[in-house]
Amino acid sequence: MTNFDRTAAWLHACGKGKTVPNLSVQVGCHIEEFIELFDAFELSNEMDQRILGNALKEMAYVARKLKAGTTVAHLLKEKREDALDSLCDQEVTGNGIAYLADFDKATADQRVLDSNDAKLVDGQPVILAGGKIGKPEGWVAPNLSDCV
Repeated sequence: MTNFDRTAAWLHACGKGKTVPNLSVQVGCHIEEFIELFDAFELSNEMDQRILGNALKEMAYVARKLKAGTTVAHLLKEKREDALDSLCDQEVTGNGIAYLADFDKATADQRVLDSNDAKLVDGQPVILAGGKIGKPEGWVAPNLSDCV
């Protein structure tokens, strides 16, 4: 099963149908992960670092609103193909970053997907206000220390 298939099955198990509110929450989560990546980097130019930091703060604000369900993201019909191309390119460039950083991404991917599966308790997800899938009591984040 591909990572896409596992993610789709997990979202389905969590009751996440293909609706605009669910898509909006997922976009907020995607922005949150983008910010997490760039928080791990330091740019060599102080001004560029400051500009990036400010942009990430603004993106974090939008991500919080999307995840809380107080802002909705509408995918423009005429931009659907561009959006799909971007998502595919993000996978390629993300895998490129992982390769060049010498990460064991294949192992990490499986651990993260397994960790998401562990968010289901008796087959049921914890849903937070706004619709984001939460972490049940006792959930432990995947250990990726041997993958870096």
